[in-house]
Amino acid sequence: MEKFIVRHRKDSDHMKVEISIDPTYQEPKVIILTDKVTDDIEHLMQSIAAVAESTLPVFSHKGVELIDSKEIVRIYTEQKKVFVQTINGVYTVRFRLYELEEKLNPHMFIRISNAEMVNRHMIKRMDISKTGTIGVELKNGIKTYASRRYVSKIKKFLGI
Repeated sequence: MEKFIVRHRKDSDHMKVEISIDPTYQEPKVIILTDKVTDDIEHLMQSIAAVAESTLPVFSHKGVELIDSKEIVRIYTEQKKVFVQTINGVYTVRFRLYELEEKLNPHMFIRISNAEMVNRHMIKRMDISKTGTIGVELKNGIKTYASRRYVSKIKKFLGI
């Protein structure tokens, strides 16, 4: 296990930041040890939470990577695995789809079937047929379909 210690001085206050690299951890964990919650600590907690909500740990051939949720085109399940597709590639995650639905920004991601969620900002075009199905074309050229039971939820989400 590698350990890095950074000392930060601000006037008479001291803040010590430690980073421990431990391969047994599957995702980053932040612990703040303090005697009281100050405005600086509150700001630090909000900053960490904002970064945590906007990034997602994924697995690639390079190991664990953190991707920005804005880069995600879609998230889908296939053969009992969950995949995250960005414009740059496809990654695996150790979350279930419902966990990602709770974790990611609900104003950005919409569930279109039991097996798929899409980033609303990555939707290029939707084809709503008279039979009620919705074909979804994403910005990276991927074409997918919303299941019939999600159609009304999608229409409400998009305001159509």
